[in-house]
Amino acid sequence: MEAAEAVAKVEPWLRAHGMDEVRVDAGGVRRIPEGWLVPYNTVAYLDEGLSDKQIFPPPSLIVRVPEGDLRQAHPHPGGLSIPVTYPGQESWREIVDPDYAAAGLGRLGVPSAAVAGWAKYDAEGTKTGEEKPNPEYKVGPIRRGYPAPENTVETLLLFHIAGWLSRERFLIGLTATEVFVPRDVETGKTHPAYWNAKTSELQVFSSPKRLPPNEHGWWKVDLATLATSAGFTPAPNLVIDAGPALSGHKVSGAELVATLERFPRFAPRVDVDGRCPETEEELVTLAADTAERLGLPEPVKPPLSAATKARKRGYELTLDECRKTVVGESWQVSGSEPPADFAANGLAPAYDNDGQVVPRVDTFGKYFAEDLPGYRYGWQRVTGAFVGFAVGEAFGSVFTRPGQIGPLTQQLLFQTEAVIRSPHREDPNAEDQFAEVARNGLLRWLHTQGVPYDKADGWLVKVPELHAQRYPDPALYASIVALSTGEPVTKVTGPTALLSALPAALTEGGPGSGLSGGSREAVRQLAGLIHSGETDLEAATYLTWLLQKALTKDDFSFPVWSLGREVFNTEDPQQQGPAWQQLKAMAEESLPLFTRTGLPELKKVDDIGDGQSTISVLGRAFTAISGYENDPERALLRAVDQSGNTAMTGALVGAMLGARSGIPGLPEKLVEHLELRYAIENLASDAFFHFDRHSALFRYPDDWKQRYPRW
Repeated sequence: MEAAEAVAKVEPWLRAHGMDEVRVDAGGVRRIPEGWLVPYNTVAYLDEGLSDKQIFPPPSLIVRVPEGDLRQAHPHPGGLSIPVTYPGQESWREIVDPDYAAAGLGRLGVPSAAVAGWAKYDAEGTKTGEEKPNPEYKVGPIRRGYPAPENTVETLLLFHIAGWLSRERFLIGLTATEVFVPRDVETGKTHPAYWNAKTSELQVFSSPKRLPPNEHGWWKVDLATLATSAGFTPAPNLVIDAGPALSGHKVSGAELVATLERFPRFAPRVDVDGRCPETEEELVTLAADTAERLGLPEPVKPPLSAATKARKRGYELTLDECRKTVVGESWQVSGSEPPADFAANGLAPAYDNDGQVVPRVDTFGKYFAEDLPGYRYGWQRVTGAFVGFAVGEAFGSVFTRPGQIGPLTQQLLFQTEAVIRSPHREDPNAEDQFAEVARNGLLRWLHTQGVPYDKADGWLVKVPELHAQRYPDPALYASIVALSTGEPVTKVTGPTALLSALPAALTEGGPGSGLSGGSREAVRQLAGLIHSGETDLEAATYLTWLLQKALTKDDFSFPVWSLGREVFNTEDPQQQGPAWQQLKAMAEESLPLFTRTGLPELKKVDDIGDGQSTISVLGRAFTAISGYENDPERALLRAVDQSGNTAMTGALVGAMLGARSGIPGLPEKLVEHLELRYAIENLASDAFFHFDRHSALFRYPDDWKQRYPRW
């Protein structure tokens, strides 16, 4: 289609609307990615130059290529065009996926796969209420649980991979963006690891956050400059790293050049060198000033090590966090009496072997000071799951103030301490003592609730705040009391069995770290102390196996709607019987299937079971989080804004959210107000460390056995 053909399609539309004083601005017609942009204005302005007759901003129609249909261009850059309407006629208006509509990619058009359906309007422009779905619609990557994009490069890659953007539209959008190339801060050179002259391959990154952990400087350049005038002949082939699930995408230099020839970049050129926050000069001055104030013989070094550890976990330290790290490290090496305000001085509470608060340098939930890569699990996911569990329970409960931890979190902590104290990690032949150690963990928790126990040792039981009574379920409490007295235990049924899944999963953190019967044996022994229902125990097993997948050390943890299905294996003899049939039915009902085209069926949380039984609570948690992994506040609100067991549902959703995003990805205000947030992180870190290949039990045996006595 040529420009003249496009103009010929627009003129009848203008006449149909009675715009006799308006005509096409032929000089402004131009090709855009969506088709031909055809502006129009008043005849008085176009022919006579009367500025007071100008329509501003000048409206435009888009004639799509090759379809030829007309669309009204959005008046603002990045906005979406919409199909035109005709006076006196009914119309169907697009329902565009909100993630695409909010992305600011209107220049690339509205792909059919991003249109969920259409809403009908009558001849007067009033919505009739009638809608029809689009069978070609694909659920977007953000709703499907891919990591939320943080810039345009990541958005384009996500939308392209998900099938929303064709290769052509993806490349057009990409040429309007900028990327980052690693450069040494001192020399300004790029390491050969990122530039292969033989293949003309250049590795680029979507943001400084995505740079390799040991790189602290960058060159920011727009792709038009990189492809045509950056000293590369021919244009380099790019390998784009845009974070989890988006690394290694290749774009050839020839593709970039050809795209720019058709759609040149109009934005200003970008060609600047920069450095990551941890190398800013002001940190050197701050270190010197702090050293003088604290009487240090020499200043601490810039926080390159801390920033490297954080980037390994997928996070970037902000400049303010770098400042606090400098101050915190200065306090730590000074040996001075710690300041009253830990947070303002880059410190956070840690707990020694006597349960006393001692200062440590704040890591902001972004890295583990020991810098272990993790054999099976990621430290950030383990700590995120624990803190998320506590946040979710607090959010779904009613206490005297927001953020108070509840009985579920208290019991989770003592069950986790128990599995750390089990002698089987050191001596596999001692695994027959696991059940007794687990029992003792519950009794230490019972001790904090006012029932004396003569083996109340270890650091956790000495934390004063854990002695706050939170009044658990009476039947469950009575069962634990019976454990302490030796009386026959009347076991209970219900969703509290599910809280054993997280500590049970952790026992499989390293090679040979678990029980001979695996995490299934661990969770059944933990939960089975006071729970008798086979359905409860198998549901806890199912959740344990799901968490083992979610807590992965890999960069990307798949969303719950996918993992929930992956757990099932019809060939597994351990997945037989009525309980597993119920679990499969629950998963089918509560987990949407986002891989199909067309609108998925999204259930309301209250539609899943009674909200009290174990399987229905788990199903409600799945329903609350599925599709909302990138909107944690909404997911938690869905979990607690329902008629069922809001505390357990909220806790499960919080744990699954934290397992995906770590502590920094949880709602900031909820984390800030969480009681004992650092004690929870401390214990979770210890559990991760204990069951890892490089266990603290073997690195620091004497100290660790004092911290976690065997009995």
